[in-house]
This record gives sequence, C-alpha cells and structure tokens, in this order.
Amino acid sequence: MKLNIAAFFGLLALGLAAPAFAQEAGPKYEFVDIRWDGVDRMCVVYPDGHVDFVGKELKEIPRPDDTDKRAFYMTIELNRLARQGYEFTAMISDEIIMRRAIR
Repeated sequence: MKLNIAAFFGLLALGLAAPAFAQEAGPKYEFVDIRWDGVDRMCVVYPDGHVDFVGKELKEIPRPDDTDKRAFYMTIELNRLARQGYEFTAMISDEIIMRRAIR
C-alpha cells in the first residue's frame, strides 16, 4: 500500500514537471517588423528596439514605373532580411512580421 502511494506521488511529480521541460526544449524566436509609411518613412524595427529607416537606401534601386511602390520596396526588404535568416511570419496591413530562431 505504501509502495502504491509512493508510486502515485512519483508519477504525479513527473506529470507536473514534464510540461516545464517541454517548454524549455522548444526553439525561441526573435521578431522584426517591416513597416511601410511611404518610401521615405519605411523602416525595420529590430528585436533590441533599434529602428533602421531603409526607404532612402531603397529609393536608389531602379523601380519599373508600372509597379506598386509599396509592394516593390517591401519585397526587396523582405528578401534582405530572409538572407539574414529571418522567415516570413505574418502580414498586417502595411507591416510584415518576420522571425528567426535564436540559440
């Protein structure tokens, strides 16, 4: 009987501890936000709070006259961040959210 009670509490302790271990094992991510507010105000917000206004730099890239400015410049910046290891996560109106796994 005492053995059954000890086994019960042992299994209960394992059951309560297992979710804590499972949460620790998963990957952790950092996120960036590409924000469109016109070409001159386009920026990337990094995880550490640094904001990089990239619009002026992007304006130097030749854009075909019949393309949408927003789509053109957001796609270029999305691909730049993809080369840094970020992957597309979501798009909300004039924002693109990207993430990458951190170690």
